[in-house]
Amino acid sequence: MKEIRVKKMNVALAMFCAVFLAALVLTGGCSKKETPEAQKTPEAAQPAEAGKEAEAASEGAVKLTPEGLKAGGIEVQKVAASLPSGLISATATLELNGDRIARVNPRAAGRAVSVSASLGDRVTHGQVLAEIDSVDMDQAWTDYLKAKGRLELADRSVKREETLFQKKVSPEKDVLRARQDFREAEADLRLAKDRFRLLGVEVPPEETGAKDKEPQRPLIPVCSPLSGIIIEKTVARGEMVGPEKTLFTVADLSSLWLMVDIYEQNLGSVRVGMQVRLAVSAYPEKEFKGRISYLSDIMDEKTRTVKARVTIDNRGGSLKPGMFATASIDAVKNAGVEKVIALPEEAVFLDGSERFVFVQEGEGKFVARRVSIGPVSGRKVEIKEGLKVGEVVVVKGVFTLKSELKKDTLQEE
Repeated sequence: MKEIRVKKMNVALAMFCAVFLAALVLTGGCSKKETPEAQKTPEAAQPAEAGKEAEAASEGAVKLTPEGLKAGGIEVQKVAASLPSGLISATATLELNGDRIARVNPRAAGRAVSVSASLGDRVTHGQVLAEIDSVDMDQAWTDYLKAKGRLELADRSVKREETLFQKKVSPEKDVLRARQDFREAEADLRLAKDRFRLLGVEVPPEETGAKDKEPQRPLIPVCSPLSGIIIEKTVARGEMVGPEKTLFTVADLSSLWLMVDIYEQNLGSVRVGMQVRLAVSAYPEKEFKGRISYLSDIMDEKTRTVKARVTIDNRGGSLKPGMFATASIDAVKNAGVEKVIALPEEAVFLDGSERFVFVQEGEGKFVARRVSIGPVSGRKVEIKEGLKVGEVVVVKGVFTLKSELKKDTLQEE
């Protein structure tokens, strides 16, 4: 019985060992199979990741044939750094040139017996616009006739006294007194003529008219002091007027003033003599130029602006006083300003919330690259990040490339 138990224990022990060895063999075989797979996994992943990178690199690229480049109007430009332009844009208003405007008033009070000019008429310097019948002219005319008569009498008296003195009939003192009276009468006549001049009549009419006709009392003329256009008229025939009333306003519109609002932050860059370009909505295809002739010393406390005055040549008559305009001033930048990369605005396009440019990477191949932009100056935009000096970018035909890029994206989807 004892021997039988020992045999059974040996058999059980042998079976346990066999099972344990079999388990070890299976475990070792599994580990040997898994180890190569684990070692191959990173290596197998590398080609997949490289393919993704290549796919990302080719994303956003457009390829065009030479015919396509010509049809799309593609133009490129090499990226270069330059100084910022310093262009300042400001609002402005056109006004009459204050040095070329005249308000015409009569020299004396009276009645307007004739009005020969109308609103909008072009007049010349010295042209008679109206005539005034005045009591002041009556008085001046009377004083002139008296002074003229006294002078004629004094002249005859001098001649008579000189003849009598030569014949030793009258003393020398009578000759001297007659000559003194003549000089006084001559002075009175000059004074009477000056009164004519002050009233606008240079020469008494009977001195230039026919001698066989009775001289007529002249009217007071109202003349234009400059050549220009009548922009205001406030008198009618038969109206009583005085020196305080403006009958006409004449303006020379061949030159206008542009009043520009310069903001406080730009004031340090603006100087008298700088060139200004003017643009108005009425003539978008035209550009007018002038120079700053005056910079105000007073700042508007409400708008925080200073007025700059620009004299604009308007001999063509296109510009009108009262027009609103946009002024662009070429401001002088301070020394030491760093160069920046600037491209035309049409070279940068918007896709979503990001801005891109097309960079040429080969013959007919263009890649969209994201850029960061800075301030816009004139028609150029500063590129802060995304481009390097020497690269070639598309400056015209961007819309064509963008359309091709979108078309390729839709086809892939």
